[in-house]
Amino acid sequence: MTTIAYLGDDRSVPVADLGMTILDVSIAHKIPHLRECGGNARCTTCRVRVHDGIENVLPRTQLEAEVADARRWDRFTRLACQTRVSGDVTIERQVKRCEDVSRVQLEEASVAPPEERALAVLFCDIRDFTPFVDKNLAYDVVHILNRFFKAAGDAIVINNGVIYQYVGDQIVGLFGVGGDPPEKSCLATIRAGLGLLATVAALNTELSREFGITLEVGIGAHYGPLVVGMMGHPSHRQFTVVGDAMNMASRIEDANKTLGTRFLVSEVLFKQVPQAPVEVRKTQAVLKGKGGTFQLVEAIGFAAPDSALLVQSTFGVLLQHQKRFTQDLYQRLFAAAPGAKALFRGDMEIQGQMLSHMLQFLVYAMSRPETMALGLRDLGRRHDGYGVVAGYYPAFRHAFLESARAILGEEFSAPVERAWTDTIDMIIKSMLGPVTEQASAQTLGS
Repeated sequence: MTTIAYLGDDRSVPVADLGMTILDVSIAHKIPHLRECGGNARCTTCRVRVHDGIENVLPRTQLEAEVADARRWDRFTRLACQTRVSGDVTIERQVKRCEDVSRVQLEEASVAPPEERALAVLFCDIRDFTPFVDKNLAYDVVHILNRFFKAAGDAIVINNGVIYQYVGDQIVGLFGVGGDPPEKSCLATIRAGLGLLATVAALNTELSREFGITLEVGIGAHYGPLVVGMMGHPSHRQFTVVGDAMNMASRIEDANKTLGTRFLVSEVLFKQVPQAPVEVRKTQAVLKGKGGTFQLVEAIGFAAPDSALLVQSTFGVLLQHQKRFTQDLYQRLFAAAPGAKALFRGDMEIQGQMLSHMLQFLVYAMSRPETMALGLRDLGRRHDGYGVVAGYYPAFRHAFLESARAILGEEFSAPVERAWTDTIDMIIKSMLGPVTEQASAQTLGS
């Protein structure tokens, strides 16, 4: 029997049918395997690295060859949704976490020669960092910084941004690297900044309890042209962005100190999102190293509840209680739809982990709706094959919302409930497809 060994997962599984792709095998054995486009060779999130048995890997399909040639992959990097094997192989999943998807954007941008692009840049800096270092042990400083970078980085990545670099206590994010239009990338920047403030507030609750400290941050953002590409010595090139837009974003961030604000964006950036329901306060400042006075906008929050931000800010709590949340969800699902229980064979704890993995992918992919729609439709077809009928989806919808209410408690406010309801409805609609959706529309609305 041919087997696939997953390096780093300590699992070796049989290939039931040599016609199955590596991605098919992963799904059949409940091995979490990212596939934003649903395995249609429209993204590279399912990529694997072949560590052993390359002679047992079949040649690339035309679709995979086009992807591999464009990204200059060597023969050991393969697209799991297109790759089949004829004998034993050892592979490693290259994009194991949803956060890693941002690396894909950087890879695609680094393949092309340096070129000028219009990007949104976000700078975030910890206030009074030097006294903070002086008052704390070195290892505590590193520990706290890593927790801050995790919280701040999540806010960037979940909004389709990429983490460009860390400079001391500063994190820099780029938006639009993947080719998003200005309005989308600039709105994502604002959402990321507001989300970052919220996640730092949550982190401060923990740091206050554990270390007796809290962090104050300043955020600045700007939109403008930058030269993007691989630069440096021929023996050591790295992805780099160069241009005045970087300096502007940094200076705008610094202006928070004199204005007593926390999140400032340039007027240039704000003009890219004229219809965004963002609550702002206009101001102006003299920026270091720049002549004249600049018009700035303080981003305070969304004037109306923003579904994406509400889902992002509460999903982390559900993940923290993943086991309890999924157990409660399935209990409610089986009570409402007893016939669904027969479809679940095997370890329910693993099933719960798979569900959490899928939901995490969906939340991260919300900022890439075109790709996510492909992935959801593929997920719907797979569920059709498992025997899931349209009538089970309303039961799942109700179970999810009630389980979320139980976990989030007071955080499950009316706007949060509406945001999650809209998100689940969107997921179900995409999974069902137009024909099945019409047949179950009445049930879904109940």
